[in-house]
Amino acid sequence: MASQHFHTVVMYPRPHPDPICALFLLREFGEEQFPGIKEARIEYWNKLPDGKTADELEAQGYILVDLGGGKFDHHHGSHGPKTDCASTLVAKHLGVDQKPELRKLLQYVKRDDLEGKGIVSKDLIDRAFGLSALIMNLNRDYPEHPDFVVETVSRIFLAHYHEEYRRKVIMPQEWAYLQACGRAKRVDFTKGDQRYHVVFVESDSKTIVGFLRALKTVQANMVVQRTASGHTNIITNQNKQFIDLRGLIAGLRKAEAGRRQVDISTMDAERLSMPGRMPGVPQWYFDTAAKTLQNGGAAAAGIEPTALSLLDIEHIMSESPF
Repeated sequence: MASQHFHTVVMYPRPHPDPICALFLLREFGEEQFPGIKEARIEYWNKLPDGKTADELEAQGYILVDLGGGKFDHHHGSHGPKTDCASTLVAKHLGVDQKPELRKLLQYVKRDDLEGKGIVSKDLIDRAFGLSALIMNLNRDYPEHPDFVVETVSRIFLAHYHEEYRRKVIMPQEWAYLQACGRAKRVDFTKGDQRYHVVFVESDSKTIVGFLRALKTVQANMVVQRTASGHTNIITNQNKQFIDLRGLIAGLRKAEAGRRQVDISTMDAERLSMPGRMPGVPQWYFDTAAKTLQNGGAAAAGIEPTALSLLDIEHIMSESPF
């Protein structure tokens, strides 16, 4: 097999999620077993050429996806009960079916193909803009150009895979590293009868906050992220109990003004906790819609990093009501 060159992938003319995903998996993970697959062209057949079998075509450099009774045709009786789709057959053949970063994608295409439930929501807007419906629309708009449909959807699958790889592989590794080198910790605060978990992390990653808010072993109510520039943002987990940030933003603004020797003595509690940016202490922006306190946000251009240390912020949190 190693010396063989695969030059063509074949699928039915009307692409749907399963064969497109199977092609994506072959391109992304199949080069070792199927040399040439990354650059292979795609052809669209309704049936095999007369007198040809899937095995004969494979020996000639063709990979058949979901047709012809080959190894990746889940309609073929040799695969037993229909518990696999073409994508899961490919994933198992390539040994990638247990990769956590592929779990959602494989579940989606299997559910779509075997159960006809690519989108389970009954909401009409969700269904109209669900991927399965959009692929159907693309096929109707471009019936003579299946390549366009395949390449468009493949890019969506690739973007999903990259994000899942970040969340399932890269971010757990980074989280473990940050804890090991003392650049991350969880602090618990008790406010009244409520207990809040706040994670302090020093990282430039744009993904780590979302990762930490979703991490069940952390259960963060808030994440305080400090970047290498010193800019610091405080993001709440909106899936958890409501957090009133007015007391915290007032405390941060008071402390910031004190460090910078800015007189805000005329500012009352209402002004100190005002949404947006407060005159005199522009370093902290209170975003009431996103429920975040931003010292620069995702793009910190033009905003000075806070003069407060992470220990200062931790102390202010301990003193402020949530």
